[in-house]
Amino acid sequence: MKIIPGISTQVLATRIAAELGCKVSVCTFKKFPDGELYTRIVDDIKDEEVTIVQSIRTDSDLICLLQLIDAVEEAGKTKVVIPYLGYARQDKKFKLGEAISIRAIARCLSVADLDTIYVVNVHNKAVLKYFDVDTTELDASPLIGDYVTKKEIAHPVIIGPDEGAMGLAKAVAAPYGFDYDVLAKKRISGEEVEIKPKELNVEGKEVVIVDDIISTGGTISEAASLLKAQRTNDIYVACVHGVFAQNAISRMLNAGVKELIATDTIESEFSKVSVAKMVAEALKR
Repeated sequence: MKIIPGISTQVLATRIAAELGCKVSVCTFKKFPDGELYTRIVDDIKDEEVTIVQSIRTDSDLICLLQLIDAVEEAGKTKVVIPYLGYARQDKKFKLGEAISIRAIARCLSVADLDTIYVVNVHNKAVLKYFDVDTTELDASPLIGDYVTKKEIAHPVIIGPDEGAMGLAKAVAAPYGFDYDVLAKKRISGEEVEIKPKELNVEGKEVVIVDDIISTGGTISEAASLLKAQRTNDIYVACVHGVFAQNAISRMLNAGVKELIATDTIESEFSKVSVAKMVAEALKR
């Protein structure tokens, strides 16, 4: 097998190749003066089994992925790993005339001659129905729990920022015996609303707020401030996909977050958890 690294996942692709003991193919990426992307796989991949690794965070990332898929047309077998599947939150119509963007992307990928697509913690599993190619979701949440364990945080409490994050909080916490909960709103009066963990008391405890995607950090910043007001000890924030758009990082740190933790599905200085081994094990099957 040869690993084909996309422009957005150079480090992760190399880590996956190391786990598999296989070669990373040399690729060339550049932009023409008019802004068009040029992509070339330098290595000969004719009749080879190849795996393209490319996250979709930007429009250019999608174009790069489509170009790489086209460039491996002579490969014997082609798998695609999309660690971060962008546009997955645009999964339904809210107004007349809106595009279901993730469906459009799925249709682009479904016309290619692919054997399998792997995605990591897609925001809404229901979007996988749009793919005509065999598509498998990989779950990186236990890797976050493993990282928290190795940090030796005393009796951490895993908190999801809302009800929708309960499944993720449980997946991070349960394998390691951590307590977990989600923030919930409770109306005190006609004008007063209290937001606090649904079941647990977090006073004096170490808290890890977890979410699948952190984009602008608004929800997490609010959650951190609310938890600080309830006299927690240190607050950590962990996510699978660290988009960290606009001023997300400063917002969360200013809200009292001690450490930001993300995986390398989107590569940044906060990518402290690697999904490489998990992806490599899936590719072996």
